Amino acid sequence: MDPLRRGSHYMSQTTVQLALGKQKIVEDIKVLLNDSEELLRLSASLPGEGVDALRTRLREHVDSARVALEDAQASVQSRYRAGVDCTEKYVKDNPWQSIGIAAGVGFLLSLLVSR
Repeated sequence: MDPLRRGSHYMSQTTVQLALGKQKIVEDIKVLLNDSEELLRLSASLPGEGVDALRTRLREHVDSARVALEDAQASVQSRYRAGVDCTEKYVKDNPWQSIGIAAGVGFLLSLLVSR
């Protein structure tokens, strides 16, 4: 079996795209939370019981979303660190295969760049 395709050591194009997609979602959620907090700040000057109830519910949702986002970021960082550790262990356990893989990737990149 090709060493690049072994277990968690293989990062396919799809995996990279999913990671970038998740990062984009996290950034979009941050923007949404910031906009929601700004809306709450601006609505503080509006009178009325209905607005107060809406403001309270929106504040609860924003706080909940912020906690969920922080948990998701911590989880992603933990998984990233585990992937890095696994890769480092693989390279230490298989130095010649790692050198061969790196040389092959470098060769392919040089072919693509030279076109």
